[in-house]
Amino acid sequence: MDTQFPVPNVITSTPVPKAEPAIIPAARNEPIGLKASDFLPAVKIPQQTELVDEDAMSQIRKGHDTMCVVLTSRHKNLDTVRAMWTTGDIKTSVDSAVAINDLSVVVDLLNIVNQKASLWKLDLCTTILPQIEKLLQSKYESYVQTGCTSLKLILQRFLPLITDILAAPPSVGVDISREERLHKCRLCYKQLKSISGLVKSKSGLSGRHGSAFRELHLLMASLD
Repeated sequence: MDTQFPVPNVITSTPVPKAEPAIIPAARNEPIGLKASDFLPAVKIPQQTELVDEDAMSQIRKGHDTMCVVLTSRHKNLDTVRAMWTTGDIKTSVDSAVAINDLSVVVDLLNIVNQKASLWKLDLCTTILPQIEKLLQSKYESYVQTGCTSLKLILQRFLPLITDILAAPPSVGVDISREERLHKCRLCYKQLKSISGLVKSKSGLSGRHGSAFRELHLLMASLD
């Protein structure tokens, strides 16, 4: 006998997932399937990124340590110069700054002296002029500017005096103070002659530096 069993009519249905909104609203009444991974740091490539970060931190620490050493040394040197300055002996404080052999200290000191022309003396020029020659050849713009300012002050204040004393006839008898002044003038003149060639070579530069050197070159015309 053929026995037939009724096949139940089963209706299958596939649930349709809800589309996630393009923008997640802040106020909502039901969960919408947020992914926790969206709020966690992205997974880094192991070792490579960590090495890069560590190298960067190492360079930062190295630069920081170097700068601390530089600033500590500079502070110590300026304290030495300041101790001399407070005694009122400007020449000795300048000599100490030069002896330290650090142009940054010389620049700091000159930036103060340049503001008060009355502090300049002939014997100060003999000490400063060799330093000015170094500053004019520096790769740092601030050093060059300070050197130009100091040289301009010396030329305006002392060059006429130097040329007059050197052109004067020799005195009769012994005049120690005059001999000392004459020696300083000769030394300054020699130093200025050395600097004049450098100034002339830089007077052709364009921009602000060229203008400053051209002005200095004109002031030094009497040295030619």
